[in-house]
This record gives sequence, C-alpha cells and structure tokens, in this order.
Amino acid sequence: MPVRLMPGAMAAAVMALAGCLERVETVTVEGDGTVTIELIFKTDDPHELHEGDAVPTLAGAWLVEENVEPDEQGRDRFLLRAESVFPPDLDLPGNFAEPGDPDTGLYLQFPTTVLIEDRSDGIYYHFHRVYPAREWARIEALRELLLNERIKKFDRKPPIELSDEELRIMVAAYADYEAAKMLSFARTIYLQITPDMPQDAWLEVDAAVQRLKTAIDDDALLEIMRIEDEDERDQALADELQRWEERSFEGLQNAMREHCGYAGRQMSRFVHGYEAQRKAFKITEDLGDEVFQVTVVMPGGIVGSNADVTGTDRVTWKFSGRRFRDRNVELMVSSKLDR
Repeated sequence: MPVRLMPGAMAAAVMALAGCLERVETVTVEGDGTVTIELIFKTDDPHELHEGDAVPTLAGAWLVEENVEPDEQGRDRFLLRAESVFPPDLDLPGNFAEPGDPDTGLYLQFPTTVLIEDRSDGIYYHFHRVYPAREWARIEALRELLLNERIKKFDRKPPIELSDEELRIMVAAYADYEAAKMLSFARTIYLQITPDMPQDAWLEVDAAVQRLKTAIDDDALLEIMRIEDEDERDQALADELQRWEERSFEGLQNAMREHCGYAGRQMSRFVHGYEAQRKAFKITEDLGDEVFQVTVVMPGGIVGSNADVTGTDRVTWKFSGRRFRDRNVELMVSSKLDR
C-alpha cells in the first residue's frame, strides 16, 4: 500500500508503492519464567524490513536470519526471522532498538512483563504487554481539513485524467497541509525551548512559513504528473516534493534565527526536537498498514485473557498498527498451573 501523504491519485504519485509488513510473534512462557520470543516479519518490499520502525538485529541480542520465499502466487516474499531467549531474571524487551540508538524512544514501544504468583491452589502466570498510544489525531485533523476535504471530488482519478486546474488545487492543498504540519511540529518544540518568547516572534515565523508555500514549482509538478510511465512519474514527483520540503525546512530555520534569535545550541535543540517529532509521526504513519499477530503460549491452562482467540494453553491477538493511534493497546492473559 502507498505511504499516504495525501489520498487517492496524489498518494500514489507522491510516493513509490511500499509493501505491507506482517509481524507474526510467538511468545512462549515456561514454568520457571523463562520466555522465548520468536518473530517473523514478512513483506513483498524488502525496504519495508529496515525503514521506519526498528526491527530485531544481532546487535540487539537476537538471532536473525533473512531470506526470500515465494508466496502462493509465486511472488517473492522477503522474510526476517528472529529469536531470543530471556531467563527469569532478565527484563523482556520493550522495543527493537539497538543499544545506544538515539532514536530508541521514537520507535514502537511494547513494555512486556510476566508475573508469577504462587497461590494455595496452584501457580498463576500473568502475561502483560502495553503498546503506548502514538500521537496521531492532531496531524490527521490538519490533513482532513486542509487536504482531504479540498480534493475529495477528484482525488480518485488517475493523474493523467486530471485537469490543470484540478492538479493545481491538489498541489496547493498538499502545500498547505505540509506547511501546517511543519508549523505544528515547530510550535511544539518552540514552546519547550522558549516558552516566554513574545508572541509576535512566533507570528513572524508563522508568516514566513506560509510564504514558503509559494516556492513549490506548480509547473514542474504539472509536467511530472503528465508522465505516462507510473514508476517514472512516482519517482520524479517524490524527488521534486522532497526538494521543496528540504528548502522549506531551511526557510523555517532561517525564520527561527531572524525572528526568535535562535543560534548555536538553541538551534541544535530545535532541529533535533523537530526531526524527532517528524520521524516519530512518520513511523506512526508507516505502522498504520502493518498487521500484527501475537500468540502467547502459557504454562498450564488459560484462566482469562482479552485476546481475540483463546485456546487451552495459548491465546492470539491480531490487529493493525492503526490501533496504536492516540490510545494504548493492552494485551493480557493469565494461566494456572496445578500442583
């Protein structure tokens, strides 16, 4: 599925197609508290395995193997298999980041625990995992207002069938949305670094970013959208929009210097904070079309769970990455081992 910077035809033209990633995980809890985690990541696009969210690596203490296998239609499927064993005294992983990765906090988090209770009628095991909410609604509201609503009448038409007027409306809507998203990220970091800055300073920055929208080359984009070869068109459009976004971010930094006096360490903090927000949101977007299947095998018999499927000694949840948007997702299962 495409990474959706905007809906319909423009989405396919802005970005090259990316494969949908499927994550299959099996967690086996032993009677002594030892936990074995086995993972299989599957996709039809090899780039999906290593772009966006972190995946298990040898540096992260996982046994990892990558290979290619045909699916039922004979098409290549790219697989990453990983496994690790955690003794009872070792914390379970809460993400797939490598040690020392500065972006650890931006990746998907899943703090996981196994609690063992020794009661008079048996030994109880409690598996618990939380996928913390990832912020989404704030930017999605901007997308809906500034982009989706303005182009919904023609956004499903193939690019080659759009009139020049429709293409210009689409480009303008895209520019408005991207500028608003940039300002939203920048405003959050700005208030963290300089909460007491006079309000008019920020208004000058806002005005400067609004002016940057005119720097997008409508004519160049119109010419690109008329390219008949889909792959060539997608790549050319993605390149052109990437150049515009880079110029816009440079303009934002210049505005922060001119109107807010940002320089040196302060500017470094701003750029780092802005990039962290941008990357975290992109990971959240990428996770949206990923499919998660988590199976937990417990000692003894299951006494309760909130899983989709519950068996005698195992449970399974299946959900998409959209579940993490703006809300926590909790996985719970308890079992009892008779004496």
